[in-house]
Amino acid sequence: MTGVRVVASAALSSSFDKRYVVVDEATGEIVDDAQGYGYKSAQNAHRAHAYKSMPPKKKRQRDAAKRQAQRWCAQHPEFMQHVEQSMFYAMKDGQNVTEADVRAILAEHGLELPFSVKDLMRHWNW
Repeated sequence: MTGVRVVASAALSSSFDKRYVVVDEATGEIVDDAQGYGYKSAQNAHRAHAYKSMPPKKKRQRDAAKRQAQRWCAQHPEFMQHVEQSMFYAMKDGQNVTEADVRAILAEHGLELPFSVKDLMRHWNW
């Protein structure tokens, strides 16, 4: 994300609602303004610009990894049910399921992933 920066827009902001846009550093021209509405936070503006400016090859790789993880989840419903149960109990305790927890459940079920645990956690559908 070089050559751009996120700034607060005086034109799109109100006194109670600050809005952000992505501008070209060299020219000061607005590159992205969320279809004229502005982004509610600078972080959202950065995130949206990074997503929109992602090279097509990287998008295809990301989408392929997502499809692979979702297919794997569909093929292992018992494992996913166990993970869902673990997530429920973790939330009741005010915690989250961690990568180590998922690895332990995988070992308990005798399963190995063809991708990383992080990819599984990023792409499973809840």
